[in-house]
Amino acid sequence: MTPIVFSPVSISTAFAFLSLGAKAQNHKRIIEALSFNTSEISEQEIHEGFDHLLHLLNDVDRELKLSGGNALFISKEHKILQTFLEEAKTRYHSEAFSTDFKNIEEAKRQINSYVEKNTHGKIADLLDSIDQDAIFVLINYIYFKAKWENPFNSLWTKEGDFHVNENTTVKASFMSRTGMYNVAFNDDATVISIPYKGDANALFILPNEGKLSEVENNFNTEKIKTLVDLFIPKFSISGTVNLKETLTKMGLVDIFVNTADLFGISGDADSKISKAIHKAAISVNEKGTEAAAVTALEIIPMMLSPRVQFNRPFILSIYDQKSKSILFSGRIVNPQK
Repeated sequence: MTPIVFSPVSISTAFAFLSLGAKAQNHKRIIEALSFNTSEISEQEIHEGFDHLLHLLNDVDRELKLSGGNALFISKEHKILQTFLEEAKTRYHSEAFSTDFKNIEEAKRQINSYVEKNTHGKIADLLDSIDQDAIFVLINYIYFKAKWENPFNSLWTKEGDFHVNENTTVKASFMSRTGMYNVAFNDDATVISIPYKGDANALFILPNEGKLSEVENNFNTEKIKTLVDLFIPKFSISGTVNLKETLTKMGLVDIFVNTADLFGISGDADSKISKAIHKAAISVNEKGTEAAAVTALEIIPMMLSPRVQFNRPFILSIYDQKSKSILFSGRIVNPQK
């Protein structure tokens, strides 16, 4: 079992952006892969919706920090159409760059430096290899950082056992807090919603023994607000997803072959996407609330509270209430990795 982290909203935005340059049947397949029905919603409305979404996600006035975007690096041997450049900037605030893929090291430096700059140094060395015969490289990135609405006290963080599996146990630093949370219990899992400042929530899902796969595939339950003793390990996780491999399995294969119909980008009918990479990073700890001038206090009823310990593999989902989007989904298998 491997750790996973990715951003559904960011990946969707990247391929909506790519659809600007796709033509004919491939354009239709990308739109359908995004689960849009053009008989019910126009393409104009789709792009306007993503434009509005990007404004919400990159709102600098929010209490949380969220940086995300995408860019297309194109072989210098292929001309970028001005119409595509204008639409990419206007609709998706995205950029396209001419790149010398024959110079592998320089191309890697160009792409990795772009991502590192736009994630404020949080994501570096995105690419470790590049095909010198590449025509297009689509890059998608996102980084999230926010303060807990009700902070954890670092004085209460203690070392404890995290059970990776029945044969492996590692030490982890567990944050702890007693408070009122939206909680759900059922036969498959325990779910706790922890609010961030800035209209976002972290949904921690702790599957019961042997139920991780089942919960990942299908989980629905009603939450109640109740008092709990909460123990969550501190962790930092980043993950790189090969979108070419994932989308090919989903049936979206045409954009990776020579007949990709991406001539809306460069005017070249034989253009294809050589590599599509997505990387996400999440850090969960007590920090981020230490700079707050005011600490919110809760009124705690005098009652025995259930203890919920995230001391075995669990699922994390971060939901942005403002854009009504899932920012991240992740599987945390080992907080040390």
